[in-house]
Amino acid sequence: MLHLSCGRVAAVVVVCLFVGAAGCASASMASRAMAPSAAMAASAVVPPPLDRSLFARDPNGQLAEDALQRILAAPIELDLPSRVGVLPIHTATDWRGPSPDDRVPAGVPNFVDKLRRDPAFSLVTQTMVIPSGALGMEALREIAARYRLRYLLLYREVLAQGDRLDAWAIGYATLVGALFLPGKHQEVYGYIEASMFDVKTGLLMFTTRRAITASQQTNEWHTDVKREQLAARAVSRFSPELALDVLADLRRFASAAVAENAHRRAADPGAPLVAMPASPVPTVATDAP
Repeated sequence: MLHLSCGRVAAVVVVCLFVGAAGCASASMASRAMAPSAAMAASAVVPPPLDRSLFARDPNGQLAEDALQRILAAPIELDLPSRVGVLPIHTATDWRGPSPDDRVPAGVPNFVDKLRRDPAFSLVTQTMVIPSGALGMEALREIAARYRLRYLLLYREVLAQGDRLDAWAIGYATLVGALFLPGKHQEVYGYIEASMFDVKTGLLMFTTRRAITASQQTNEWHTDVKREQLAARAVSRFSPELALDVLADLRRFASAAVAENAHRRAADPGAPLVAMPASPVPTVATDAP
């Protein structure tokens, strides 16, 4: 009897060892099967940031659905301080478009000067004047590459001009009064805008727009020249304020990017994708020269 009991005990021990080994093997295989799934899930939750433009080089624009979804799902990258260029976009005056030697918009120098005082940019440079609508966005990237710029600020002035007679024009009936009486009321109105363009990815980050208006009283001498001078003074005065608006919007963009990336990368913090100088943007604009 003792011999049989020992045999049965040995058999039970062998069976238990076999079952335990099978269970361990199953658990090991299950964990190995789960590992790729977990890795795939993590990669699906945290996609990599964009490292190139996904837009077609066709000026008409063709964006595939997969590319669109990838752009929307990718983390937001903001690499500052960096080199930035202010690229003036000149509005064509007729169907032939602006000539190659068209003037630089009057507000650009003061706009650039204000941006250079902020630590967000390591370099701020002006670029060539680009006819509005003449080139596609990919051409802008090539121009920026020649300057080795990380970002572009597309600067544009959209102005309307007009004049009308006022009460002083009654003196024109004397003929002599037409020589010196300020019977002409001239006005300029419209807006100036700047759009920040990511050269690396081809994405427009934001657009900042500021309305402007100016007026003056003058006589009938050289009215066209005086109206152009009025417009130039107006944009020169308001362009530093536009620069402050751009810097404020840039910091709002950085704050939004930090919040969105933190939400998307909660499971995998990793390295931050947003680098932004913490110095505050001045709130008081200095008078333009």
